Amino acid sequence: MSFSTRTTTTKMQILLLFLVIQLCHGSNDTVSISLKRHTLNVGGTSFVGLKNFDGVVFYGEISVGSPPQKFNVVFDTGSTDLWVPSKEWPEETDHKHPKFDKDASKTCRLMKGAEVNIAYETGSVVGILAQDNVNVGGVVIKSQDLFLARNPDTYFRSVKFDGVLGLGIKSSRAQGSVTVWENMVKQKLITKPIFSLYLRPHKGDGGEDPNGGQIMFGGFDPKQFKGEHVYVPMKLSDDRWKIKMSKIYINGKPAINFCDDVECTAMVDSGSTDIFGPDEAVGKIYKEIGATKVIIRCEQFPALPDIYFEIGGKHLRLTKHDYVEVKTNPKKSCRLRIVKSKNRRKDWVLGEAFMTKFHTVFDYGDVKTPRIGFAEAI
Repeated sequence: MSFSTRTTTTKMQILLLFLVIQLCHGSNDTVSISLKRHTLNVGGTSFVGLKNFDGVVFYGEISVGSPPQKFNVVFDTGSTDLWVPSKEWPEETDHKHPKFDKDASKTCRLMKGAEVNIAYETGSVVGILAQDNVNVGGVVIKSQDLFLARNPDTYFRSVKFDGVLGLGIKSSRAQGSVTVWENMVKQKLITKPIFSLYLRPHKGDGGEDPNGGQIMFGGFDPKQFKGEHVYVPMKLSDDRWKIKMSKIYINGKPAINFCDDVECTAMVDSGSTDIFGPDEAVGKIYKEIGATKVIIRCEQFPALPDIYFEIGGKHLRLTKHDYVEVKTNPKKSCRLRIVKSKNRRKDWVLGEAFMTKFHTVFDYGDVKTPRIGFAEAI
Protein backbone atom coordinates (compact mmCIF):
# COMPACT_ATOMS: atom_id res chain seq x y z
CA MET A 1 0.00 0.00 0.00
CA SER A 2 1.42 3.40 -0.95
CA PHE A 3 0.71 6.89 0.33
CA SER A 4 0.58 10.10 -1.67
CA THR A 5 1.82 12.96 0.53
CA ARG A 6 3.33 16.32 -0.17
CA THR A 7 6.82 17.10 1.19
CA THR A 8 6.97 18.80 4.60
CA THR A 9 9.73 19.83 6.91
CA THR A 10 7.96 19.98 10.23
CA LYS A 11 8.74 17.33 12.80
CA MET A 12 5.06 16.95 13.70
CA GLN A 13 4.04 16.17 10.12
CA ILE A 14 6.88 13.67 9.74
CA LEU A 15 5.82 11.95 12.97
CA LEU A 16 2.19 11.78 11.86
CA LEU A 17 3.22 10.27 8.52
CA PHE A 18 5.31 7.63 10.34
CA LEU A 19 2.35 6.75 12.56
CA VAL A 20 -0.01 6.45 9.58
CA ILE A 21 2.40 4.09 7.82
CA GLN A 22 2.83 2.00 10.97
CA LEU A 23 -0.90 1.73 11.49
CA CYS A 24 -1.52 0.67 7.92
CA HIS A 25 1.30 -1.83 7.60
CA GLY A 26 1.66 -3.12 11.15
CA SER A 27 4.88 -3.23 13.11
CA ASN A 28 5.35 -6.99 12.72
CA ASP A 29 4.32 -7.41 9.08
CA THR A 30 1.66 -9.92 10.08
CA VAL A 31 -1.70 -10.42 8.46
CA SER A 32 -4.77 -11.59 10.33
CA ILE A 33 -8.06 -12.56 8.78
CA SER A 34 -11.25 -13.36 10.57
CA LEU A 35 -13.83 -15.90 9.65
CA LYS A 36 -16.37 -13.16 10.19
CA ARG A 37 -15.13 -10.20 8.19
CA HIS A 38 -12.17 -8.82 6.32
CA THR A 39 -9.47 -7.33 8.57
CA LEU A 40 -5.86 -6.26 8.52
CA ASN A 41 -4.00 -7.10 11.70
CA VAL A 42 -2.16 -4.15 13.22
CA GLY A 43 0.91 -5.15 15.19
CA GLY A 44 -0.19 -8.81 15.47
CA THR A 45 -2.44 -8.23 18.49
CA SER A 46 -5.92 -7.59 17.11
CA PHE A 47 -8.71 -10.08 17.73
CA VAL A 48 -11.63 -10.27 15.31
CA GLY A 49 -14.48 -12.77 15.61
CA LEU A 50 -14.38 -15.91 13.48
CA LYS A 51 -17.32 -17.94 12.29
CA ASN A 52 -17.77 -21.46 13.64
CA PHE A 53 -20.77 -23.18 12.12
CA ASP A 54 -22.44 -25.75 14.37
CA GLY A 55 -19.10 -26.72 15.93
CA VAL A 56 -18.03 -28.59 12.80
CA VAL A 57 -16.50 -26.07 10.39
CA PHE A 58 -14.62 -22.74 10.51
CA TYR A 59 -14.61 -20.33 7.61
CA GLY A 60 -13.72 -16.75 6.76
CA GLU A 61 -14.03 -14.07 4.16
CA ILE A 62 -11.72 -13.49 1.21
CA SER A 63 -12.34 -11.63 -2.01
CA VAL A 64 -11.46 -12.47 -5.61
CA GLY A 65 -11.16 -10.22 -8.64
CA SER A 66 -11.26 -6.54 -9.54
CA PRO A 67 -13.62 -5.21 -8.31
CA PRO A 68 -13.61 -7.70 -5.42
CA GLN A 69 -16.22 -10.45 -5.09
CA LYS A 70 -16.54 -11.86 -1.57
CA PHE A 71 -16.64 -15.50 -0.46
CA ASN A 72 -16.52 -17.41 2.82
CA VAL A 73 -13.95 -20.19 2.55
CA VAL A 74 -12.65 -22.95 4.80
CA PHE A 75 -8.92 -22.54 5.55
CA ASP A 76 -7.89 -26.15 5.12
CA THR A 77 -4.41 -27.36 6.10
CA GLY A 78 -5.28 -30.80 4.70
CA SER A 79 -5.53 -29.67 1.06
CA THR A 80 -3.85 -27.14 -1.21
CA ASP A 81 -6.26 -25.87 -3.86
CA LEU A 82 -8.33 -22.69 -3.77
CA TRP A 83 -11.77 -22.83 -5.34
CA VAL A 84 -14.93 -20.73 -5.27
CA PRO A 85 -18.32 -21.28 -6.93
CA SER A 86 -18.58 -20.21 -10.56
CA LYS A 87 -21.70 -18.91 -12.30
CA GLU A 88 -22.42 -22.54 -13.19
CA TRP A 89 -22.86 -23.47 -9.51
CA PRO A 90 -26.39 -24.83 -9.08
CA GLU A 91 -29.18 -22.92 -7.37
CA GLU A 92 -30.56 -26.06 -5.70
CA THR A 93 -28.41 -25.99 -2.55
CA ASP A 94 -29.20 -25.93 1.16
CA HIS A 95 -27.62 -22.48 1.57
CA LYS A 96 -27.36 -19.58 -0.85
CA HIS A 97 -23.85 -18.92 -2.21
CA PRO A 98 -22.28 -16.06 -4.16
CA LYS A 99 -21.00 -17.06 -7.60
CA PHE A 100 -17.84 -15.71 -9.15
CA ASP A 101 -18.48 -13.76 -12.33
CA LYS A 102 -15.23 -13.95 -14.30
CA ASP A 103 -16.50 -11.47 -16.89
CA ALA A 104 -17.05 -8.84 -14.18
CA SER A 105 -13.40 -9.00 -13.06
CA LYS A 106 -10.88 -6.91 -15.00
CA THR A 107 -8.00 -9.08 -13.74
CA CYS A 108 -9.38 -12.59 -14.30
CA ARG A 109 -7.72 -14.83 -16.85
CA LEU A 110 -8.76 -18.38 -17.73
CA MET A 111 -5.88 -20.84 -18.06
CA LYS A 112 -5.54 -23.53 -20.69
CA GLY A 113 -6.33 -27.08 -19.72
CA ALA A 114 -9.10 -29.51 -19.00
CA GLU A 115 -11.41 -29.37 -16.03
CA VAL A 116 -10.02 -30.81 -12.80
CA ASN A 117 -11.86 -33.00 -10.32
CA ILE A 118 -11.11 -31.73 -6.80
CA ALA A 119 -11.96 -34.50 -4.36
CA TYR A 120 -11.73 -34.78 -0.58
CA GLU A 121 -12.43 -37.66 1.77
CA THR A 122 -15.91 -36.16 1.93
CA GLY A 123 -17.11 -34.18 -1.05
CA SER A 124 -15.97 -33.21 -4.54
CA VAL A 125 -16.36 -30.47 -7.13
CA VAL A 126 -15.22 -29.93 -10.71
CA GLY A 127 -13.25 -26.79 -11.53
CA ILE A 128 -11.50 -24.96 -14.33
CA LEU A 129 -8.20 -23.21 -13.60
CA ALA A 130 -8.06 -19.41 -13.67
CA GLN A 131 -5.85 -16.62 -12.33
CA ASP A 132 -7.00 -13.49 -10.55
CA ASN A 133 -6.13 -11.21 -7.65
CA VAL A 134 -7.09 -12.66 -4.27
CA ASN A 135 -7.41 -10.55 -1.14
CA VAL A 136 -6.67 -12.45 2.08
CA GLY A 137 -6.92 -10.36 5.22
CA GLY A 138 -6.03 -7.11 3.46
CA VAL A 139 -3.11 -8.55 1.48
CA VAL A 140 -3.65 -8.82 -2.28
CA ILE A 141 -2.04 -11.84 -3.98
CA LYS A 142 -1.50 -11.00 -7.63
CA SER A 143 -2.37 -13.53 -10.34
CA GLN A 144 -3.29 -16.25 -7.89
CA ASP A 145 -4.30 -19.65 -9.28
CA LEU A 146 -7.78 -20.74 -8.33
CA PHE A 147 -10.49 -23.03 -9.62
CA LEU A 148 -13.91 -21.83 -10.70
CA ALA A 149 -16.08 -24.66 -9.46
CA ARG A 150 -19.28 -26.28 -10.61
CA ASN A 151 -21.00 -29.65 -10.29
CA PRO A 152 -20.80 -30.07 -6.50
CA ASP A 153 -21.72 -33.46 -5.07
CA THR A 154 -24.35 -33.97 -2.39
CA TYR A 155 -22.01 -32.89 0.41
CA PHE A 156 -21.00 -29.56 -1.12
CA ARG A 157 -24.64 -28.86 -1.99
CA SER A 158 -25.39 -28.95 1.76
CA VAL A 159 -22.57 -26.84 3.26
CA LYS A 160 -22.80 -23.35 4.71
CA PHE A 161 -19.42 -22.08 3.42
CA ASP A 162 -18.78 -21.08 -0.20
CA GLY A 163 -15.38 -22.57 -1.06
CA VAL A 164 -12.05 -23.93 0.20
CA LEU A 165 -8.63 -22.29 0.53
CA GLY A 166 -6.03 -25.03 0.88
CA LEU A 167 -2.98 -24.34 3.04
CA GLY A 168 -1.26 -27.68 2.57
CA ILE A 169 2.18 -28.44 1.18
CA LYS A 170 2.71 -27.62 -2.47
CA SER A 171 3.36 -31.11 -3.85
CA SER A 172 -0.26 -32.18 -3.26
CA ARG A 173 -1.72 -29.31 -5.29
CA ALA A 174 -3.46 -29.77 -8.61
CA GLN A 175 -0.94 -30.11 -11.42
CA GLY A 176 0.23 -26.82 -12.90
CA SER A 177 -1.14 -24.57 -10.14
CA VAL A 178 0.59 -22.47 -7.47
CA THR A 179 -0.92 -22.38 -3.99
CA VAL A 180 -1.95 -19.31 -2.00
CA TRP A 181 0.70 -20.15 0.61
CA GLU A 182 3.47 -20.38 -2.01
CA ASN A 183 2.51 -17.06 -3.54
CA MET A 184 2.31 -15.28 -0.18
CA VAL A 185 5.93 -16.23 0.43
CA LYS A 186 7.10 -15.79 -3.17
CA GLN A 187 5.55 -12.34 -3.51
CA LYS A 188 7.01 -11.34 -0.11
CA LEU A 189 3.62 -10.41 1.29
CA ILE A 190 4.57 -11.68 4.76
CA THR A 191 7.87 -11.27 6.59
CA LYS A 192 7.95 -14.72 8.17
CA PRO A 193 6.79 -17.87 6.34
CA ILE A 194 4.53 -19.03 9.15
CA PHE A 195 0.82 -18.98 9.86
CA SER A 196 -1.16 -19.77 12.97
CA LEU A 197 -4.66 -20.97 13.77
CA TYR A 198 -6.66 -20.12 16.86
CA LEU A 199 -9.97 -22.00 16.83
CA ARG A 200 -12.52 -21.43 19.57
CA PRO A 201 -15.19 -23.92 20.69
CA HIS A 202 -18.71 -23.38 19.42
CA LYS A 203 -21.00 -21.52 21.82
CA GLY A 204 -24.69 -22.26 21.73
CA ASP A 205 -26.78 -25.08 20.32
CA GLY A 206 -26.15 -25.18 16.61
CA GLY A 207 -26.07 -22.43 14.02
CA GLU A 208 -23.34 -19.90 13.38
CA ASP A 209 -21.14 -18.67 16.21
CA PRO A 210 -19.42 -15.42 15.11
CA ASN A 211 -16.75 -15.75 17.81
CA GLY A 212 -14.80 -18.65 16.36
CA GLY A 213 -11.15 -17.61 16.54
CA GLN A 214 -8.50 -16.26 14.16
CA ILE A 215 -6.06 -17.18 11.45
CA MET A 216 -2.87 -15.13 11.12
CA PHE A 217 -0.30 -15.13 8.37
CA GLY A 218 3.26 -14.09 9.15
CA GLY A 219 3.12 -14.60 12.90
CA PHE A 220 1.06 -15.53 15.94
CA ASP A 221 -0.54 -13.71 18.84
CA PRO A 222 0.81 -14.69 22.31
CA LYS A 223 -2.48 -13.61 23.87
CA GLN A 224 -4.16 -16.62 22.30
CA PHE A 225 -2.31 -19.36 24.20
CA LYS A 226 -0.66 -20.32 27.49
CA GLY A 227 3.06 -20.99 27.97
CA GLU A 228 5.29 -21.98 25.06
CA HIS A 229 4.66 -24.02 21.94
CA VAL A 230 6.07 -27.51 21.71
CA TYR A 231 7.44 -27.82 18.17
CA VAL A 232 7.57 -31.05 16.20
CA PRO A 233 9.41 -31.53 12.88
CA MET A 234 7.21 -32.13 9.88
CA LYS A 235 7.52 -35.44 8.07
CA LEU A 236 9.47 -34.48 4.96
CA SER A 237 8.69 -37.74 3.15
CA ASP A 238 5.07 -36.74 2.75
CA ASP A 239 3.20 -33.90 1.09
CA ARG A 240 1.02 -32.82 3.99
CA TRP A 241 1.42 -31.19 7.39
CA LYS A 242 2.30 -34.47 9.11
CA ILE A 243 4.16 -35.15 12.33
CA LYS A 244 5.36 -38.17 14.28
CA MET A 245 3.37 -39.39 17.27
CA SER A 246 4.12 -41.92 19.98
CA LYS A 247 1.73 -42.82 22.82
CA ILE A 248 -1.74 -42.11 24.15
CA TYR A 249 -2.27 -41.95 27.91
CA ILE A 250 -5.53 -42.43 29.77
CA ASN A 251 -5.73 -41.83 33.52
CA GLY A 252 -1.97 -41.43 33.71
CA LYS A 253 -1.05 -44.74 32.09
CA PRO A 254 -0.16 -45.48 28.46
CA ALA A 255 -3.29 -47.09 27.10
CA ILE A 256 -1.93 -47.35 23.59
CA ASN A 257 1.68 -47.55 22.54
CA PHE A 258 0.95 -47.80 18.84
CA CYS A 259 4.33 -46.72 17.48
CA ASP A 260 6.64 -49.49 18.72
CA ASP A 261 6.81 -51.53 15.54
CA VAL A 262 5.74 -49.07 12.87
CA GLU A 263 6.48 -45.35 12.83
CA CYS A 264 3.10 -43.65 13.05
CA THR A 265 2.17 -40.20 11.86
CA ALA A 266 -0.61 -37.68 12.34
CA MET A 267 -1.86 -35.11 9.85
CA VAL A 268 -2.80 -31.76 11.38
CA ASP A 269 -5.92 -30.93 9.43
CA SER A 270 -8.11 -27.87 10.05
CA GLY A 271 -10.55 -29.14 7.42
CA SER A 272 -11.47 -32.25 9.43
CA THR A 273 -14.02 -32.01 12.21
CA ASP A 274 -12.83 -34.77 14.54
CA ILE A 275 -9.78 -36.78 15.57
CA PHE A 276 -9.54 -39.82 13.30
CA GLY A 277 -7.44 -42.89 14.03
CA PRO A 278 -6.88 -46.50 12.94
CA ASP A 279 -9.72 -48.89 13.81
CA GLU A 280 -7.74 -50.97 16.30
CA ALA A 281 -6.25 -48.02 18.17
CA VAL A 282 -9.55 -46.17 18.44
CA GLY A 283 -11.23 -49.39 19.56
CA LYS A 284 -8.72 -49.67 22.43
CA ILE A 285 -9.47 -46.09 23.50
CA TYR A 286 -13.19 -46.87 23.54
CA LYS A 287 -12.55 -49.91 25.69
CA GLU A 288 -10.44 -47.92 28.16
CA ILE A 289 -13.09 -45.23 28.63
CA GLY A 290 -16.02 -47.66 28.73
CA ALA A 291 -17.50 -46.93 25.32
CA THR A 292 -18.48 -49.33 22.54
CA LYS A 293 -19.25 -46.88 19.76
CA VAL A 294 -19.04 -43.21 18.83
CA ILE A 295 -22.46 -42.39 20.34
CA ILE A 296 -22.38 -42.78 24.12
CA ARG A 297 -24.92 -42.47 26.91
CA CYS A 298 -24.75 -38.97 28.34
CA GLU A 299 -24.83 -40.52 31.82
CA GLN A 300 -21.26 -41.68 31.12
CA PHE A 301 -19.99 -38.15 30.50
CA PRO A 302 -19.15 -37.07 34.10
CA ALA A 303 -16.88 -40.08 34.67
CA LEU A 304 -14.91 -39.89 31.40
CA PRO A 305 -11.13 -39.58 31.95
CA ASP A 306 -8.59 -37.16 30.51
CA ILE A 307 -6.75 -38.40 27.41
CA TYR A 308 -3.16 -37.39 26.67
CA PHE A 309 -1.48 -37.45 23.25
CA GLU A 310 2.31 -37.64 23.51
CA ILE A 311 3.78 -35.39 20.82
CA GLY A 312 7.30 -34.02 20.80
CA GLY A 313 7.94 -35.53 24.22
CA LYS A 314 5.05 -33.58 25.76
CA HIS A 315 1.69 -34.87 27.00
CA LEU A 316 -1.05 -32.82 25.35
CA ARG A 317 -4.20 -33.24 27.43
CA LEU A 318 -7.77 -33.48 26.17
CA THR A 319 -10.56 -33.44 28.75
CA LYS A 320 -14.02 -34.91 28.19
CA HIS A 321 -15.18 -31.42 27.22
CA ASP A 322 -12.68 -31.52 24.33
CA TYR A 323 -13.35 -34.99 22.93
CA VAL A 324 -17.10 -35.31 23.51
CA GLU A 325 -19.72 -33.29 21.64
CA VAL A 326 -22.79 -32.66 23.80
CA LYS A 327 -25.99 -31.50 22.11
CA THR A 328 -29.19 -30.49 23.89
CA ASN A 329 -31.40 -29.57 20.93
CA PRO A 330 -33.78 -31.13 20.01
CA LYS A 331 -32.82 -33.64 22.70
CA LYS A 332 -29.66 -34.33 24.64
CA SER A 333 -27.07 -36.48 22.90
CA CYS A 334 -23.36 -37.23 23.39
CA ARG A 335 -20.89 -38.18 20.66
CA LEU A 336 -17.21 -39.01 20.88
CA ARG A 337 -14.95 -36.89 18.68
CA ILE A 338 -12.24 -39.54 18.53
CA VAL A 339 -13.50 -41.76 15.72
CA LYS A 340 -12.35 -44.53 13.41
CA SER A 341 -10.99 -43.45 10.02
CA LYS A 342 -13.45 -43.84 7.19
CA ASN A 343 -10.90 -45.31 4.77
CA ARG A 344 -9.04 -47.56 7.24
CA ARG A 345 -5.95 -45.36 7.00
CA LYS A 346 -3.03 -45.99 9.36
CA ASP A 347 -2.30 -42.32 9.95
CA TRP A 348 -4.06 -40.27 12.58
CA VAL A 349 -5.81 -37.02 11.69
CA LEU A 350 -5.78 -34.28 14.31
CA GLY A 351 -8.76 -32.19 13.25
CA GLU A 352 -10.74 -29.37 14.79
CA ALA A 353 -11.47 -31.31 17.99
CA PHE A 354 -7.71 -31.25 18.68
CA MET A 355 -6.89 -27.85 17.20
CA THR A 356 -9.62 -26.13 19.19
CA LYS A 357 -7.77 -27.14 22.35
CA PHE A 358 -4.30 -26.25 21.03
CA HIS A 359 -3.22 -23.05 19.32
CA THR A 360 -1.29 -24.27 16.28
CA VAL A 361 1.64 -22.71 14.43
CA PHE A 362 2.70 -23.92 10.97
CA ASP A 363 6.32 -22.85 10.58
CA TYR A 364 7.96 -23.12 7.14
CA GLY A 365 10.81 -20.76 8.04
CA ASP A 366 13.41 -23.40 7.26
CA VAL A 367 12.29 -25.36 4.20
CA LYS A 368 14.63 -28.20 5.18
CA THR A 369 13.10 -28.55 8.65
CA PRO A 370 9.53 -27.21 8.65
CA ARG A 371 7.72 -27.72 11.94
CA ILE A 372 4.38 -27.48 13.71
CA GLY A 373 3.92 -26.01 17.19
CA PHE A 374 1.19 -26.63 19.77
CA ALA A 375 0.32 -24.61 22.88
CA GLU A 376 -2.81 -24.73 25.01
CA ALA A 377 -5.29 -22.20 23.67
CA ILE A 378 -6.86 -19.62 25.93
